Amino acid sequence: MDAGVRDDGPGASGSAGKDSGYATDVAADAAEDTRDASVADGPITGAWLHTSGNHLYQGSSIFHGRGANFHDTRSCNACSYSPPNVAEVNRRADELIDNWKANFIRLDLESSPTADNRVQWQGVLDDPAYQADIRAMVTHVTDKGAYVLLTLWDEPTTTVNDLPTAATNGIWRQLADMFKNEPRVLYGITSDPHNDTDDTVWTAMNDSVAAIREVEAQAGTPLHIIAVQGTQQWARILDYYVTHPITAGGGQNIVYETHVFNPASDFSALFEIPAQTLPVIIGEFGEQDANVLMQRVEAAEISYLAWTFHGRCPPNLLVDNSGGTCGVGMALVPTAFGQQLKDRLAMPWQIENGNGPARLALPPAR
Repeated sequence: MDAGVRDDGPGASGSAGKDSGYATDVAADAAEDTRDASVADGPITGAWLHTSGNHLYQGSSIFHGRGANFHDTRSCNACSYSPPNVAEVNRRADELIDNWKANFIRLDLESSPTADNRVQWQGVLDDPAYQADIRAMVTHVTDKGAYVLLTLWDEPTTTVNDLPTAATNGIWRQLADMFKNEPRVLYGITSDPHNDTDDTVWTAMNDSVAAIREVEAQAGTPLHIIAVQGTQQWARILDYYVTHPITAGGGQNIVYETHVFNPASDFSALFEIPAQTLPVIIGEFGEQDANVLMQRVEAAEISYLAWTFHGRCPPNLLVDNSGGTCGVGMALVPTAFGQQLKDRLAMPWQIENGNGPARLALPPAR
């Protein structure tokens, strides 16, 4: 994979990167929650998330998660040829959370099958230092009160069509054990399933969910939210899940993730109709009709993540001030697309109120 370039399939506006189950003590959750006041939106009492009906909840409130995709120390391959720099990743997290006001981040984990002159490339199970770096990056974000969707974004153990395998599930067992007690971590199985049959993708996703739930059952911990990706067209299509929801672990605490690099005319089919019956999240979206998308997902109370907080992994939220390097210390200036997201995050979440004007979903008083 070339640095900063990824084919997100046909119809993309740019090259994007690759009710139950809520069994926690509310008082303990409230004591554990040290949410930073800089996080702009979302409930603040009790950190564990759960699904109910067609929504994702924190406590009794629908979770209003919004933010962006965010890269690990390999940084969309731009930094794979340099030693890992967790401090740089954390600097960017500070910008996205503290200044842009994101409360939800998709942390894209990236490994390669061979070194090819890379300094950092091995996967979670093969590189203990990478494991430690992942833990450090996640902790930095969650200590700020934001949520992390931990995703195996570029993972050599997946199939050529980006389906998880038994080897992938071994990685998920490790990650599920690492973060079993962390309420602000969600799991995203893979990135972009494509060119396979619906039932094959469903079975692979169901097996991954079962692997994670096995770890949680053995540990006696709450069920984390697991995102399964759309079965077709680089994770765009959720239709099969509407009639065939995930069954592993009783189907509890599953959200259904779509990636939207399409015009507004496709929004109804891609997320609004599935979200009538399923808890849906937008795991990636591009600059095409982005303002319309953000308005419509907020109206439907669907959490969303833009692609991507980077300058060399288009469509980019940041201007490429790296000079063709890894970009350590570069000025973090929003692109036009990035400014759209930043402006939206500065506003309270807006929920459509029938046919009348939008009402604002304000954070609860502290």
